[in-house]
Amino acid sequence: MHHFKGAIFDMDGTLLDSMPVWKRLTAGYLEQFGVFITDQEYAATEGLSQPQVAQFFLERYPSLPLDVQGLLDGMDRLITTRYETIAKPRAGVMAYLDSLRARGVHMAVATLTARRHAEKALRDRGMLDYFDFMLTIEDVGVSKWEPDIYLQAAARMELSPADCVVFEDAPYACTTAKRAGFYVCGVMEPAYAKGEAELRASSDFVIEHSFDEIEGKL
Repeated sequence: MHHFKGAIFDMDGTLLDSMPVWKRLTAGYLEQFGVFITDQEYAATEGLSQPQVAQFFLERYPSLPLDVQGLLDGMDRLITTRYETIAKPRAGVMAYLDSLRARGVHMAVATLTARRHAEKALRDRGMLDYFDFMLTIEDVGVSKWEPDIYLQAAARMELSPADCVVFEDAPYACTTAKRAGFYVCGVMEPAYAKGEAELRASSDFVIEHSFDEIEGKL
């Protein structure tokens, strides 16, 4: 059993079954303006923040009758609605958070989602109070292709990466955390099915369906 002092959780797809919130979100919004997004464009925006995504599509489709702020505001309303209607805690996660709290493990959230959405999504489900703090892409400035968000979380806990477990469902993020010296628990997520081999290769432990699988192991 790995004895760790800190746990750093991704939110979408890890703490929350919320990947459907983001599925074709931009497409769903832009279709009203006659813009139909390709799979290649989706791939190009993987791991980008919402402002970066907005910039990307406005540059590619100059006919859009929006500026960056207008696009962000419209997407923002859609994201809020989708979190409220779609997102739910991942199976077994509440009991696992209880067990970590009982063990005195420090817990933090590291997410690429904007803070106001992430805090509301977790607060609405009674999950926010488990965490000492939350770091978002707004705090860190770079995506999870870089290890900064995990390193800053560990530093804030005054722990080394080796003393922390990172919980992630994105295969590329598991790889980033592993390379930075963290113990990694990969969480299987259908949205990332194509990256399963990478997730398994980068993870020290893999959750297939439910956090119940961790019992006695992590």
